[in-house]
Amino acid sequence: MFHISTYHLLVFFLFFWGGFVLCYFLTPVVIQVVKIKRLYEKLSERSSHSQHVPSFGGVTFFVVFMISLTLAEQFFVTNRAVYIIPAATIMFVIGLKDDLTGISPINKIMAQIIATTLLFLSSDFQIDNLHGFLGLYEVSPLLVVPLSYAVVIFFINAFNLIDGIDGLATALGTYYFFFFALLYYRLEDWVMVSLCMAFVGMFVAFLRYNLSADKKIFMGDTGSLFIGFIIAMMVIGFMSTDYPAYTPGLYPQNIPFFIISVLFIPVFDSIRVFVARAAEGRSPFSPDRNHIHHLFMDRYGLTHRQTTLRILLLNIGITLLMWPVCKYLHQMQAALILLGFSFAFSLYLRSLRRSRN
Repeated sequence: MFHISTYHLLVFFLFFWGGFVLCYFLTPVVIQVVKIKRLYEKLSERSSHSQHVPSFGGVTFFVVFMISLTLAEQFFVTNRAVYIIPAATIMFVIGLKDDLTGISPINKIMAQIIATTLLFLSSDFQIDNLHGFLGLYEVSPLLVVPLSYAVVIFFINAFNLIDGIDGLATALGTYYFFFFALLYYRLEDWVMVSLCMAFVGMFVAFLRYNLSADKKIFMGDTGSLFIGFIIAMMVIGFMSTDYPAYTPGLYPQNIPFFIISVLFIPVFDSIRVFVARAAEGRSPFSPDRNHIHHLFMDRYGLTHRQTTLRILLLNIGITLLMWPVCKYLHQMQAALILLGFSFAFSLYLRSLRRSRN
């Protein structure tokens, strides 16, 4: 076990409360500006609301990110901010434009590629060893670089698509960043732990408004694209380390499966929806009401809070299921269990869709 000093504990505590306080007091300012300028999200047939709601919560997220990362670099110097900040800024600006005027899918993807390229210029985000995952150890950049791009771009859009009801993306984000805080604590990467704790505090505060009846706000594309990028950055950053030395409880080749189980809901739901749309001859990015949260709400008549709580507990349950699997079983067995559960769950959601129709 790694010992955490009182100094580190105090710093993480301050980052948590700093993120909480900044978000709690800045979000009402954003809501007021959005209402004055009438910058509302357009309503559509797939919308889960019948009234206009502000959708620029990501503005607060970006402020918390900039302040937190800048201060963390002062406490624990790593020189990664010079790569992270420009890349994250591109994602924030693209999300902001998408919320304000809209942006074509191709331009959105191009911006994501540019942001990912800036991130990969840092040696701290360059994977060179998969430690036995899929039978691979030291890998050529010709293989791992395109794979890394695919992981980042896929998850950015996956997290963006899961932001469909009150509290869901925020609750999942809280869980994910708490997990990565623990993961980077094992690595003794104090900058990343500090950033994660600031985000946990930020999301806890944002839930107060995201679930509010009178001061409601969405994170919007401004927030979901940005947060999706930061989570993907956390994954690539971890995979770029010598992680088997810091995770003795799991088979090294199973660790990617365990991370997938942590991020299960956006990863699984996006793949399922993309495949279903392609099978129907539609664009993978065409809108519909076939995401997990839509199916739960429409079939069982659940509220946003009830749906969010069930999906969050489902995601946590899958993580708890995969922990012993990844600890005691070999790679093929772990893969079959994860795929088997995913297939069974997709059949269940298909039955919900048919019964709803």
